[in-house]
Amino acid sequence: MRKGFSHILTLSYVALYCAHIFTMKSEPLLNETELIRECQRGNRNAFGAVYDHYIRRIYNFIFYKTLHKETAEDLTSETFMKALDKISQFDLSRSFSAWLYAIAGNAVIDHFRRTRHHTDIDDIWDLSDETDISGDLDTKENLRELKKHLKMLPANDRNVLFMRIWLDMPYKEIAVALDKTEAAVKMAVSRSTSKLRTMMTLSLYMFLLTHL
Repeated sequence: MRKGFSHILTLSYVALYCAHIFTMKSEPLLNETELIRECQRGNRNAFGAVYDHYIRRIYNFIFYKTLHKETAEDLTSETFMKALDKISQFDLSRSFSAWLYAIAGNAVIDHFRRTRHHTDIDDIWDLSDETDISGDLDTKENLRELKKHLKMLPANDRNVLFMRIWLDMPYKEIAVALDKTEAAVKMAVSRSTSKLRTMMTLSLYMFLLTHL
């Protein structure tokens, strides 16, 4: 099965694909369970559909964890290769997206274990301050300031806000990715924003609210 899919998972393909995915819109994946079942039967077109649907999300998730384009491309390819290798073992009663995000998260953790000694490799906030989030200077400045305040929050709450603000993920998808209920994710956002309100200027707080 892997041989049939390998052409869509090469690093060069991922690099070309990721070059424009920040502007792509994710459409709902219809009949996901049936597509995964077809993947388990060796249907290359089915895996291609799953890949096309998830690559933007997985690449963005990894990029804002690593803040390095080439590393994100490599780890995105690695994530889908591992998913392909293990898809026959996937339990169809589980959430596929949560399973895929877990593979991506483990790939990032393994990467940092190989390349650096870091006290909290699950947390992006101490890794770098050099990434360009937006081409708008005011927005970038606000996001830089926001990151400073977010460092004061617990890591789990930071990850929720990171997914909501930086990755523009819906609450439901964040809940699936973090294996939490949607209510728990919304509660984390509410708790965090209440705390941040006491720490930041009104203008920055309003900027935060407009991105939730």
